[in-house]
Amino acid sequence: MEELYSLLRALLGMLPRMVSDGGFLVFLLLIMVLVYSQYKRALRLEYHVFGRLRDTPLALTMQALGYGLLGGLVATILFVVLGLSLSGAGIIYIFLLAVLLAMLHPRYMCFSYAGGLVSLAHLLFGFPEVHVPVIMALVAVLHLVEALLIRLQGHRLATPVYVKHTNGSVVGGFLMQKFWPLPFVALMAVVMLESAMDFHTLPMPDWWPLMRPAMPVPGGHSMVFFLIPVVAVLGYGDMAVTSSPQAKARLSALYLTVFSFVLLVLALAATRYPWMAWTAALFAPIGHEWVIHRGQRREQERPPVFTTEHGLMVLDVHPYTPAAKMELRPGDVIQSINGSAVNNPKELLEQITPWIIDPVLEVQNMLDGSEVRRIQFKGKLPPVGIIPVPDPNQGGFMGMDGESLITWVQKRLRGGKG
Repeated sequence: MEELYSLLRALLGMLPRMVSDGGFLVFLLLIMVLVYSQYKRALRLEYHVFGRLRDTPLALTMQALGYGLLGGLVATILFVVLGLSLSGAGIIYIFLLAVLLAMLHPRYMCFSYAGGLVSLAHLLFGFPEVHVPVIMALVAVLHLVEALLIRLQGHRLATPVYVKHTNGSVVGGFLMQKFWPLPFVALMAVVMLESAMDFHTLPMPDWWPLMRPAMPVPGGHSMVFFLIPVVAVLGYGDMAVTSSPQAKARLSALYLTVFSFVLLVLALAATRYPWMAWTAALFAPIGHEWVIHRGQRREQERPPVFTTEHGLMVLDVHPYTPAAKMELRPGDVIQSINGSAVNNPKELLEQITPWIIDPVLEVQNMLDGSEVRRIQFKGKLPPVGIIPVPDPNQGGFMGMDGESLITWVQKRLRGGKG
């Protein structure tokens, strides 16, 4: 326990250094600008489609920073408990390769692919000089933190969209795009002459570190770990058509958590059994691709939920509008207004034009199967403030983006047929 308390004090002592480190703050600011620009682009799409915004890029960026600080705390704990040092991780090689892969497709800018390829290059050719178990553990920890953030925030303020489903009809859905700045404390291992170590070191348990760097320690030298502030960025992109954004985010987080734990176990095993490094290096890109493939197949094969044959289904609600005050939510079907049936936006407009005072709505949510509820709104309509699900023959829509590498290979094996 004494070692734990000493380490905790050392980590707390890093906080003043992080806020006073000019280089760290500049890099954090650059990451924040990047995150801000991504949210600005996402909101621009929402405004283009629906004519109003539900939030501002700055507010979303600050929310992302808050969640990123929580994720950074979790990452710090995992890095320190594992003794995972960035020494030998080949960060520069992984980063450069991730940028090149992003030119093929944005979702390939992921350490699962770049880290796996760098590790395989090392195992095959001996270059670059990296420690494969450390790379794999690094990838596992970052994806585990990403899974946590997806579970907590992945569904929030998802962008409503109209998409063409594989069944040929245009349906409602949600585009989930999240970006998180991730400031955390990492370890850096160096080998030093014991006679030159004129600073105080903290005693650690005998079992630590679990991920020992592959660095030779000559006689008269010791391996010393330093705490360093680091900032990274995590991103999440998905689409919910056959389930609510909450359910889709929960499932995505579950898949990613399983992937991360398996990869971490393989990385730990590779420290004792070197041949396991091959398994870990192959599993990183293939396992991550399976997560993507599984999510896409589920969306393509299951029936869409944001569609109805009777009533007017709500896809989303604008804040600070009558619909928000009536607590309408995605999946609600407005069946009638003042006893008159409503089946489409045109009929809704006819019922409330030029305006209607204190209307009574009959609403049932089709996602949770709840009972029909009667809502009396004190005031006048319009405006209402809802985004309705599209007509099945809607003209404007988005495509269900892309295909996984697994799907691409399957098509090639079948001779290019879909």
